[in-house]
Amino acid sequence: MRRLLTPPWIVLHCFAVVLTVAFGLLGWWQLGRAQHGNAISWGYALEWPLFAVFTIALWVRQMRLELRKDRPEGEAPRRGRPEPPPMTSPFEAAIIEARHDHAAGVRRSPSESSQGSHA
Repeated sequence: MRRLLTPPWIVLHCFAVVLTVAFGLLGWWQLGRAQHGNAISWGYALEWPLFAVFTIALWVRQMRLELRKDRPEGEAPRRGRPEPPPMTSPFEAAIIEARHDHAAGVRRSPSESSQGSHA
């Protein structure tokens, strides 16, 4: 938790708070303009609060990612929800083989390549 109190993080916290407050005030200002007859301000009155919500979501996400670094390797998340397995491709072996062949300078004909991938 102390990691979030370092100088770079304090700057980030201040920046997030300033942006959120500024976006809220800009939304309030546009709402006032919209109520006085400026039709395009209705869109901005909805848009600025969405920017504020997006800023908060990014801020929370970055803090969670930073705190996740504190967790020892292999420790399960606190919620008990297992991490999904890494995505793999059914063509992974053929891709790796092709990379090795390319690095070694081996050229295969298309018929040889297609035979290996249909195993």
